[in-house]
Amino acid sequence: MHNHHRQDPLERRFFANRGDRDPHSTQEGARGGPAAPRVVAAAAIALALATPTLPAAAQSYPDKPIEIVNSFSPGGTSDLNIRALETVASRLLGQPLVQTFKQGGGGITGSTEVAHSKPDGYRLLIVTSGELTAAPNLAKTTYSLDSFDFVAQLSSTPYGLAVKSDAPWKDFDAFRRAIAEQPDKHTFGTAPRGGVYLAVQHLIRHGGLRLRLVPYGGSGPYITAVLGGHVDAALAPVTSTEQHLKAGTLRLLAITGDTRLKDHPNVPTLKELGLESPFGLWVGIVGPKGMPPERLDHLRDAVGRITRDPDYLKAAEKLGVAVAYLPAGEFEKRVREEDRAFKGLVKELGLGPK
Repeated sequence: MHNHHRQDPLERRFFANRGDRDPHSTQEGARGGPAAPRVVAAAAIALALATPTLPAAAQSYPDKPIEIVNSFSPGGTSDLNIRALETVASRLLGQPLVQTFKQGGGGITGSTEVAHSKPDGYRLLIVTSGELTAAPNLAKTTYSLDSFDFVAQLSSTPYGLAVKSDAPWKDFDAFRRAIAEQPDKHTFGTAPRGGVYLAVQHLIRHGGLRLRLVPYGGSGPYITAVLGGHVDAALAPVTSTEQHLKAGTLRLLAITGDTRLKDHPNVPTLKELGLESPFGLWVGIVGPKGMPPERLDHLRDAVGRITRDPDYLKAAEKLGVAVAYLPAGEFEKRVREEDRAFKGLVKELGLGPK
């Protein structure tokens, strides 16, 4: 009588993993006779039960769309960065990114929500210096840098000191001389708070520039004010001025940062002119502190691959995003250095929360 043993799935997996011959193969019988299959099956079950496995959630992340919160309005720098990401996120991240807007408080509203969200990897925050390093130094917030896990920096652009193309000042030295000759006469457009506001304060303080500041809601409105002749100059993200530079309606007198831009090689840095100004508009991604390590690693790896993808780079160029990827460690280092600079400046100027 033939012994027709029905192979257990765990037993089959055991032999597949070992690369051994199946004892029920017709090519070679098992030693030990009919009892051997039961011994092997028992061993296979024991092995399967003893083998540690990752939780199902860890293995399948992400298994639903990932929300990314934007603390500012549609059409701004953060929005453009997300739109570039969205073109390839489903393919390289595994799920689509879904952008939601949580405006208010100069970026504080959205940042606060994400900082206090469940750290499960399904809610992220797109950030700039405005809400991450400037706001906590200028106002009372319930979050700090330590409230977040860092994923990556996506882009970075220096600030440019922009004037109307027909303005009488052809370079920064001429502008500085005009201010010295008529203190407090020249007007300067700026945001009421945030990273660019502190960069302007740093420029005024360390450059000895006596200007009349005129607050606007963001870079769009104060660039428009420069173009309309309502203010003499403004410090704006270079990417926000590009279309006007190409049209010949704006001129840059200087930029922040350490190096000149390849697209504007004749525009000097403020550092070259004797004014240290390391500030600029960077954009990055963070999540609430305490995300599972394997999910955080997945996000970091995926974002790194996205920023090297040709389709992403093409979309970013079309949207005017100045791609400047930094991995999590380098991104966090940059942010903490800027935070220390802002902290010292806020203390020096007495601008902190009362």
